[in-house]
Amino acid sequence: MSKIVIAGAGVLGAAIGRQLALEGADVTLIDPAPGGRASPGSFAWLNASFAQDAQYNHLRHESLEIWRQMKDADPSVPVSFPGAILFEQKDFDLDAIEASQADLGRPHARLTGDDVAAREPAVTHPPGDALLMAGDGYGDPVEITGWFLDQARQAGARVIAGEAVETIRLNSDNRVVGVATASHDVPAEQVILAAGIDLADMLGKLDLHFAMDNQPGLLAKTSPGSSTTNAMLATPGVHCWQRPDRGFLIGASFGGDMRAMAAPETKAAEVLTALRQAIAGTEDCEIEDITVRVRPMPADGRPAIGPLGPDGLYVVCTHSGMTLAPVIAEMVTREIAGTPDPRLAPYRPDRAALAG
Repeated sequence: MSKIVIAGAGVLGAAIGRQLALEGADVTLIDPAPGGRASPGSFAWLNASFAQDAQYNHLRHESLEIWRQMKDADPSVPVSFPGAILFEQKDFDLDAIEASQADLGRPHARLTGDDVAAREPAVTHPPGDALLMAGDGYGDPVEITGWFLDQARQAGARVIAGEAVETIRLNSDNRVVGVATASHDVPAEQVILAAGIDLADMLGKLDLHFAMDNQPGLLAKTSPGSSTTNAMLATPGVHCWQRPDRGFLIGASFGGDMRAMAAPETKAAEVLTALRQAIAGTEDCEIEDITVRVRPMPADGRPAIGPLGPDGLYVVCTHSGMTLAPVIAEMVTREIAGTPDPRLAPYRPDRAALAG
């Protein structure tokens, strides 16, 4: 397989680098901070619950199956599958989600408030209606990305840290021949842009337009509590899961307000209050760490994966990178080797919704 440069070593770049290296490619990953800018801010809920169309839902389901196979083959894979419980709330259409799970053949069950109380005694206000997503999982986002990167290195991939791809070099036939950083000139026959929120700017240097709708988000880690929860919990006030140290990881959105990122302590205090109200035994929990990131998102909310612009340039950008990383890595590796993957047909980066 050819020489390949991957610009970006977040979860997607690292997973693709691992898969390509395992297939024998000469891979170089380049990132100012390997581990990525957005990946450390992922809530890392592995699910196939909220897809915008059935095909996308199936893609997420396929990736979850690969995650499970990876975990079965190697217990060091830093994910687990204790399931998730979705509470009845205005943002969730439990009937539609349940129907989607039935269509996929994924394990699920409708729960009453008594069912939730029996499964999760620490929940202070069991909902009248809830949905158990028994096949869902989660993991620490930094550990997940780090695992992929370590695996990529072990498979032979090179990692250039502390630098960014500044120029994509083209020959007179408008074909990719390599990249340049501040101190490296790296030849390549294929360049994969998995650069997250920097993707649009990188493509702009090639006079290519790529529309994005990046979203700010927050993760808050708490100190240990005295309670124990089992599943990931999506309550009306807080989305959380309990870490091995008995602290909680809480995910939150700024509702698209980039300005709110300037004072993340306010949002962290809000979600901590919501955690204390939702789960008994968290009264003494305190915020230990706050991670604020802008999460890359193609403008229409769907993945953007495939060739774009000069021959040899390939783009990868999606939300739900943690869930989709394994299946995207397999599909991209197949396509780089010369076999188009029909599952990616609706998600090409040159579609009209992203080119306007």
